[in-house]
Amino acid sequence: MVNFLLLALAFGVAHANDYAELQGKWDTIAIAADNDAKIKEDGPLRLYVRELSCNEDCNEMGVTFYVNANNQCSKTKVIGYKQADGTYRTQFEGDNKFQPVYITPENIIFTSKNVDRAGQETNLLFIVGKSQHLSPEQHEKVVEFAHENNIPEENIHNVLATGKLNEYYCNN
Repeated sequence: MVNFLLLALAFGVAHANDYAELQGKWDTIAIAADNDAKIKEDGPLRLYVRELSCNEDCNEMGVTFYVNANNQCSKTKVIGYKQADGTYRTQFEGDNKFQPVYITPENIIFTSKNVDRAGQETNLLFIVGKSQHLSPEQHEKVVEFAHENNIPEENIHNVLATGKLNEYYCNN
């Protein structure tokens, strides 16, 4: 019984540290989707993430980002509410479920599923980082997650440079 309690405590502390790693300033490094049109420039799901936040136990995750559609840039914040299956759910361009699946101090990979108002499902990956390009090893990890989510490798877009330009245009 004592071993079980120690294991539960260690598991809780480890996950609390994960939540702490999620919070702060982040930039979109890359985006991938099985429906490439949704993430092309001016696509409705091409999000330029800037900040992540969590409440104390991370049952609510805030995501602050820019979107650029029809040459209009807008800053948006959504709150994802943690579901029983561990995913977060929010509304933006339809119904969205997302979750962090790979966390390092430099990068976070999120899987996401969007169901738009017409009922079309799109599987996505959002890779956020600390303003650094992906290393070859990190890129391979993204390719691995893309394959697991039925996303063609050619649909992985490096958007770090575009994200920087977008922030410049949004603030001017």
